[in-house]
Amino acid sequence: MANPRIAIFARLANGNVAPARVIEGTHTRLSRTSHAIAFDEKNDEIAVPNPLAEAVLIFRGGASGDAAPIRTIQGPRTLLQENDELALDNVHDELIVPTRQAILVFSRLANGDAAPVRIIAGPKTKINRARGVAVDPINNIIAIGNSDPQGILIFNRTDQGDVAPRSIISGPKTGIYTTKGFTVNPARKELIATVEARGVQVSRNIGESFVGVWNYTDNGDVPPKAAIKGDATRLIAPRGAALDLRHQEIFVIDKVQNAFFAYSWEKVLQGANK
Repeated sequence: MANPRIAIFARLANGNVAPARVIEGTHTRLSRTSHAIAFDEKNDEIAVPNPLAEAVLIFRGGASGDAAPIRTIQGPRTLLQENDELALDNVHDELIVPTRQAILVFSRLANGDAAPVRIIAGPKTKINRARGVAVDPINNIIAIGNSDPQGILIFNRTDQGDVAPRSIISGPKTGIYTTKGFTVNPARKELIATVEARGVQVSRNIGESFVGVWNYTDNGDVPPKAAIKGDATRLIAPRGAALDLRHQEIFVIDKVQNAFFAYSWEKVLQGANK
């Protein structure tokens, strides 16, 4: 098995190609169980969670080789635990990190044993084993995947304390078994989620998992307005997703396929407009 690393590829890379550069080595403090990455184009930084160390690592955007993080959020005051996801808000300079029972919001420049600036937690939030997170700093929402209720919880970005979600997308029509990754389309107020089907990591069945698109205003048992789904997608266990509106592409990582897929975002939206 390869060592933990961050691999950076050319946007148009295709097939069995080597990365343009790799961040890897003992000084990086990367771990095998990091399930998210965020690139801050504005400040040229990369943020990665390290749940085994209960930490968040920040690297320079151009880092390569055995590069140490330029900042590390870690310590008892951070309240980090089982933090294998994160999202970046470079408009308000915040990092959003879900844990098992809470959403922690840190200053983007936090370093060391820094306390969150806001915490969303408590019985009204219904947060239970949060998985995946996205933030839209323009329309001011935070979305997370959730285990019970099984689906997606959407909060106001500035929520704090024991507050109820503004909406919950959950139910059989959603097709959600477990969400794994999120991205957003602020201009259209759309939430994009990768959804892993039950048992696919064992069965390795192609086409059962999918990437779904919902509106921010959706609430209840609402099917996705559009989806990337079917045998042609080659998806088995999709994880992270990223939307490149400049080139009208959506990128999806698949854990079982050990692959990085790019799809036409325009074609996905054509399904939404039918």
